[in-house]
Amino acid sequence: MTIRLRLTIYWAAILAGILLVAAIAALTLFARQQFSALDAALLEETENAADQIQRGGTSSAAGILQRLSLETDIGPGRRVRIVTAHGEVGNFGDVHTIPPPFDPALPTHPAIIANPAFRFAVVPMLYNGEIAYLQSGVQAGLVDESVDNLRNLLLLMVPIVLILCVGGGYLLAGRALRPIESVTEELDAIGPTNLSSRLTVPPVADEVARLTQEINSLLERLERASATERRFASDAAHELRTPLSVLRTGLEVALARDRSPDENRAALGAAHREALSLCRIADELLMLSRLNGEVMVDRRRLNLRALLSEIAATVGPLAQAREIKLTLSAPEDVFVNGNEGHLRRLIVNLLDNALKFTPAGGSIDVGLKSDANRAIIRVADTGEGIHPAELPHIFDRFFRGAGSAGEGSGLGLSLCREIARAHGGEIAAANLPSGGSAFVVTLELYHEDPNRATAPLR
Repeated sequence: MTIRLRLTIYWAAILAGILLVAAIAALTLFARQQFSALDAALLEETENAADQIQRGGTSSAAGILQRLSLETDIGPGRRVRIVTAHGEVGNFGDVHTIPPPFDPALPTHPAIIANPAFRFAVVPMLYNGEIAYLQSGVQAGLVDESVDNLRNLLLLMVPIVLILCVGGGYLLAGRALRPIESVTEELDAIGPTNLSSRLTVPPVADEVARLTQEINSLLERLERASATERRFASDAAHELRTPLSVLRTGLEVALARDRSPDENRAALGAAHREALSLCRIADELLMLSRLNGEVMVDRRRLNLRALLSEIAATVGPLAQAREIKLTLSAPEDVFVNGNEGHLRRLIVNLLDNALKFTPAGGSIDVGLKSDANRAIIRVADTGEGIHPAELPHIFDRFFRGAGSAGEGSGLGLSLCREIARAHGGEIAAANLPSGGSAFVVTLELYHEDPNRATAPLR
């Protein structure tokens, strides 16, 4: 079922309910107003007649009743009588209009007694010293006929109005959904090979225009992601080709002729080094490909101070062997909701990078602090720093600066950036005025979730 048809059905159901309630209310109010006017006129005339009889005495009763029975301005079938406990005193008018019987329990004040066919005003009075009732009534046929006419008119008009309004709603729904159909047609024409195409934004700044803008933003992100993936695949193939070529060439040379054990050992050693390089690249590529999924699945409350202390204790002997001073400044516990393995990889990569470019006698300072919403990790070294031209590209995949001397896969800092982003943070690098460089990682602080049990603290 299309949205247009669903909207029309919803509109028809709501409108039918509104029209039905309005018709019933109008019919009820009209009938009440008509009968109220009839009852008020009957009651007024009957009270006046009762007052005249009581002032004129019993001798004037017959004349008053006869005159009153002849007044048919408020309805046909006028009938007037006085009734007591002993029977009727006078009875004038249309015999087909049946008055209510005498009842000692009748109210002691003027009232209206009604049935589907007649309306009677009953006024208590004194007649020859005893309680009597002056009953004056008419047939309710004219009012009933007016109510029936209105009911018939509503039965005719409500379906006509409903059909016209539903038809108009169907046309309006089609007109309102036409821009969406246009968006659908344009989207259908966009394929994987032409992600650079964009949808036409409507001139009116309505919901469809905002939807189109969001789709264009999504297409732009998809285009960038697709270009990044293609470039990544190309770079990966390029990076893997060199060690594979070296490995194949070395093995072909080793197999080309008989060689001494030392030569075979040297060839196997070179092949082993290239295989290790390939394994390292493959491991980092695999981690990049599944990073976000792993981080989201295995996250818990993590104490960064404890994690940094543990890593510093592990890396400390290596720094000491290279005559590099490693210091940690983490005065307080800072908690994040993170994946321990990936955050450990991030910090170790930064420390490994700092150790690689810090000369003997230098120092590496690791700091941890927090502000209102972020945990901040800072790794600073006293090395030569980063060339200003290379600084904007150090987090690109497979980028290796001039000072790397071909070492590494060029994926370490790129992996650090992806880990930080997967944790809702970011990483940045800058050269220090005193020399060396500093890497700053910001991560989202841990916020307690009342619906989730807290994981054990580190």
